[in-house]
Amino acid sequence: KEVDVMKGFNLYITTKLPNPSYTPEVSARTSIIDFTVTVKGLEDQLLGRVILTEKQELESERVKLMEEVTANKRKMKELEDNLLYRLTSTKGSLVDDESLIEVLRTTKHTAEEVTQKLEIAAQTEIKINAAREEYRPVA
Repeated sequence: KEVDVMKGFNLYITTKLPNPSYTPEVSARTSIIDFTVTVKGLEDQLLGRVILTEKQELESERVKLMEEVTANKRKMKELEDNLLYRLTSTKGSLVDDESLIEVLRTTKHTAEEVTQKLEIAAQTEIKINAAREEYRPVA
């Protein structure tokens, strides 16, 4: 039920639920703040700040790497979805459909490239994390 309130009215609600779920209407009209902090999460945040101060290029490389990995995973998902759509919408024999065969070739080639990029990204991430670990005692 909606009610009229004075301008400047604030309502604060707290909960002990670890992950409360609210209706989209409530979520759209409120600001939800999660005050739960774990030691590990706080340490990672502080480590990020220390790295940003001491070795800014390392932290920016880590952020760039995470963005590239996300983009590559998204590209793989799009390729899979496109391929599945083409396979399900093809009429007649799959072998006779030249455009489907071309999509398969393209998908295979692109998937190989993306897989290589993801492998390189995983190796780079290991190196970056090893360099970050040097600063963990400071965090």
